[in-house]
Amino acid sequence: MTTTEKLAKWVVETQFSEVPENAAKEVKKSILDGIGTSLESTIRPIGRIVAEFTEEVGGNPTSRLIGSGIKTSAPNAAFANGILTHGTDYDDGGAGFGHTACVLMPTVMALGEQHHLSGKQVLEGFVVGFEVGSKIGQNIGGDHYERGWHSTATNGTMGAAAAASRLLGLDVEQTRCALGLATSSASGVRANFGFMGKPYHPGNSARAGVVAAMLAKKGFTANPDAIEDRFGYFSVFADDRSNLDAVARNLGNPLAITGGIRIKPWPCCGGTHAALTCLEEMKAEHTGLKADDIAWVDVSISQEPMNIAPSIWDPQSGLNGKFSLWYVIAAYLLDGEVNLNSFTDRKVQRSKAQDLIKRIKVEQHNDFRAKPARATESARFNEITIRMKDGTVLTHRVENGRALEGEEAVNKFRDNARLAGIGKAQIERIVQHVNDLEKLEDVTTLMDAAVAQVNAGID
Repeated sequence: MTTTEKLAKWVVETQFSEVPENAAKEVKKSILDGIGTSLESTIRPIGRIVAEFTEEVGGNPTSRLIGSGIKTSAPNAAFANGILTHGTDYDDGGAGFGHTACVLMPTVMALGEQHHLSGKQVLEGFVVGFEVGSKIGQNIGGDHYERGWHSTATNGTMGAAAAASRLLGLDVEQTRCALGLATSSASGVRANFGFMGKPYHPGNSARAGVVAAMLAKKGFTANPDAIEDRFGYFSVFADDRSNLDAVARNLGNPLAITGGIRIKPWPCCGGTHAALTCLEEMKAEHTGLKADDIAWVDVSISQEPMNIAPSIWDPQSGLNGKFSLWYVIAAYLLDGEVNLNSFTDRKVQRSKAQDLIKRIKVEQHNDFRAKPARATESARFNEITIRMKDGTVLTHRVENGRALEGEEAVNKFRDNARLAGIGKAQIERIVQHVNDLEKLEDVTTLMDAAVAQVNAGID
């Protein structure tokens, strides 16, 4: 049995009497965070553009955009909501293919609303999509990212196709074709990091996954073994460090999503979060630390600096700043915090930030030189040395960036929803519906809460 066939068989035949509690918890955490970041994006230029575009292209009005409630087709809704979820790079991340909610939440919600699926079905679709996308992403090899491919966009497309196939009730052969079609849609290059082109990626992935499953259900064919074909997905995207045989090994045992979804504390590239965590801890220890007193900052990381995601060393816009380790460090040292207001063009271009950026040196740690440019998750430490003008030297190291959990994560959602003009009662309805997702007879109930009364103010 081929890898593609094994994946398709698992997608179709796996039965959940109920989604395991530890898996459901991660799905709910991801969906709530994704709705929040989508709502926050609606007040940004990217939200306006997406709304105008969706109204212009129209489509069979079966599914809605989060926030605006604009009705359009399921593929168009998946596309628009994927962009919105990732619009300010404030959405979650997970092992395997990077950002999770921006690909899978738009996929399962668009089809869930179109077909009036239950919350349990949506949970299952999300879990299945995460499993397939993660298994491919974990085994495709590090060179995939190093060469410039954006894993959320490429491997995420495969996950979206799997999720959509599950929700549309495809059989094994149809699912193989859907995955085959997805291999021809998977795309997205890192050159677009720091531009609106990056959130375009998950929108494109969600739409491609929905379209692939819809076409396959109608009999549209593709190579049923396109993942392992000699001209297929792994031949094109993988490297010598890849492991095709491991992709379909131990599927669901345990479920990949139980490895955890990371909820971002800061609205910028996750690759900056270890540095921000390090600075946060340094600030707590050295309460009098002021940017004006700093002569130089040395940053030692496990990865090669020009190959990290936040590699823009000369940022000139707010979006650039989200993908600049240099700017993020400068902003924290100047302002004592990093938040949504840190990433305006004016904030990035201010002379104090640009001056401090020039005094921040980022280098790969000696222990990691000559190793793969993109280190494993377990080795993404940051060591920061701050040299003060009076000769004082402060050094601190963290092994990874912190993530939000529990009520902190829920409060992040509340803050994002409030920014979009959602009232308190409506915010709590969304929280409750997500918490009770497996009990919802029709996931449209959740979408109703995510679009109604937008900009109605605080109640």
